[in-house]
Amino acid sequence: IGTLALPFGFHPRRLDALLEDAHYYTEAPELGDPLLFFRAPPTGLEIQRHTPRAPYYHPRRGTCWDLTFQSPYQPVNPRERGAFASMKANRTAHARYWRHDGAPRPTLVVVHGFSADPYWLNEWLFDLPQFYKMGCDVLLFTLPFHGSRKGRMAPFSGHGFFAGGIARINEAFGQAIHDLRVFIEYLLHTQGAPRVGITGLSLGGYTASLLACIEPRLAFAIPTVPLVSIPDLVLEWKPLDRVARKLMQRTERGLVDFRHFMAVSSALSYAPVIDKRRLMIVGAVGDRVAPPKHARKYWKVFTKTTR
Repeated sequence: IGTLALPFGFHPRRLDALLEDAHYYTEAPELGDPLLFFRAPPTGLEIQRHTPRAPYYHPRRGTCWDLTFQSPYQPVNPRERGAFASMKANRTAHARYWRHDGAPRPTLVVVHGFSADPYWLNEWLFDLPQFYKMGCDVLLFTLPFHGSRKGRMAPFSGHGFFAGGIARINEAFGQAIHDLRVFIEYLLHTQGAPRVGITGLSLGGYTASLLACIEPRLAFAIPTVPLVSIPDLVLEWKPLDRVARKLMQRTERGLVDFRHFMAVSSALSYAPVIDKRRLMIVGAVGDRVAPPKHARKYWKVFTKTTR
């Protein structure tokens, strides 16, 4: 991943541009107001339903749909707008939706991990049929640059999320939150779901934590093995840490600076907008991708900032 991403998004010109554009990503965390960056999406967007391609899970006494809409997300940083507009596949938001027949049900929104977007994989990882049998509707969300949103030339799913550099990563989280809120609006007001909650794994856990700081209508948020700081994580991965340290030397910036550049898209920068009793963070002792200290750090911050 590092070999393929670094040459495109972390070469000297991109890093120089980041230093010029840093103010787009520092105001919101400095003021503790995520809405300065994560702006509310427009209402009334048309959500289209499609019959899924086989094979797929057939919910008993219910239906399965693939949902799409044209994401109107505009990057906050004007320098990134041309690139986002040119990525045709990424402009279409995707989700799979299992809905019970009859009255609306509480709905679980699920966000996959990095490069782990196949619906069948997440059905198994999260044991989602069991949640459906318990009475929940389920929506599986596809992160930007993953799955059907992957660019035609991308070597693997999720490549575009990181390959464009730090500004692109921040804007990718901006689009993820934007598109999730569109789907939540659809679930609550079009489908009539009485409650909507979210969970996610790894990168999806990072996203779920961030949404808990922005979307007050969430019934709950359950980040699972979430990341806490991407710059810190990169320095823990061998041999990518050597390249990262050289980049820091090249820009004469340290770890604190890169944390600052990415603080806009970190839940650690804001207070959750839902009650602490509606938050649960799951860590994994043996996880070497998202070590348990990341989950502990999230919990420490959440317990200090929530009601």
